[in-house]
Amino acid sequence: MPLPADSSFVHVSVPNRSLAPSARRWVLVGIAATVLLIAGAAMVIGAWLVMPFAGVEIAVLALAFRLVALHDGDFERLEIRDYEVRVEGRDARRETRFVAHRPWARVVVRERGARCTLGLAYAGRMVPLGRLLTDEGRRRLAGQLRGWIPVKVK
Repeated sequence: MPLPADSSFVHVSVPNRSLAPSARRWVLVGIAATVLLIAGAAMVIGAWLVMPFAGVEIAVLALAFRLVALHDGDFERLEIRDYEVRVEGRDARRETRFVAHRPWARVVVRERGARCTLGLAYAGRMVPLGRLLTDEGRRRLAGQLRGWIPVKVK
């Protein structure tokens, strides 16, 4: 397969975050203040059992925000060079690296209705690609990879 003029391809995916970490903290503080204000008013009029449930609600919301924050550093990086394909990624705090010999690597596209998954097949292993992309984004990535690596649609 002839190499393109620029003999390397790099694709980086990161999560789409609508709020920065500092903004997320302010949103949590705003929600917690609102819930505590309403629960405090209910407690004043005699419905004191509302307060413990408000506390549980805030704790669960803070836990959900913490779980989102664990994935702030997630990424996936696909790099194709003359003779090697490298896939690196991070999911929460777990980092992965996979290196394949380019002439023997294949991209496998699986279409199931509207769903699309990508994988890099090499030496009997299948490494997922595009996990941070939408189905349409994975289809676009598969199209971009044509000419760099053989793409097999299943």
